[in-house]
Amino acid sequence: MTQAEQLIKDIAFCIDECGMNNEEIGNFLRASEEIGVNCQYLAEEFIFQCDTPEEFQRIHLDDDYLKIEWRLD
Repeated sequence: MTQAEQLIKDIAFCIDECGMNNEEIGNFLRASEEIGVNCQYLAEEFIFQCDTPEEFQRIHLDDDYLKIEWRLD
């Protein structure tokens, strides 16, 4: 798959599956590019749906929750 085809697929996923607006799509595309994965993989493996604002705060915004230290030894 070419980069252009993947970009089209990523944008379609963000709109159709996640209901994102233009700003959210841009942020998500940048995040997936920075990590080096496609948008669907990023959403399915790293984003957690929350039932309450408190749960969202704890899971997504707390720097100490599920802290992963990336390093290659």
